[in-house]
Amino acid sequence: MVKEASSYYGLMFECPMNYEVDTCIFKEIRKMSIVDRIQYINTLSKDERSSLIYRHKCCLSSRENKVPFSRIAIL
Repeated sequence: MVKEASSYYGLMFECPMNYEVDTCIFKEIRKMSIVDRIQYINTLSKDERSSLIYRHKCCLSSRENKVPFSRIAIL
C-alpha cells in the first residue's frame, strides 16, 4: 500500500510524461488546491484508488508505445 500511496500523491501533482493529455484521469484533480487534492485522495476507497492507478497505467502504456525510445532506456 505504501508504494501505491506514493503513486497517488505523485500523480496529483504532475504527469510522468511531462504533459497531460485531455483524457488524463488526474487532470481535474490537478486543478484543485493542494489541500483539496490531498483531502480528495484520502477520501477515496481502496477500489477507487486502484481504478485511478489502473487507468493511469493504461494511459501511460499507450503513450509509451507511441514514443520511439522508451524514456526508461534513455535514463
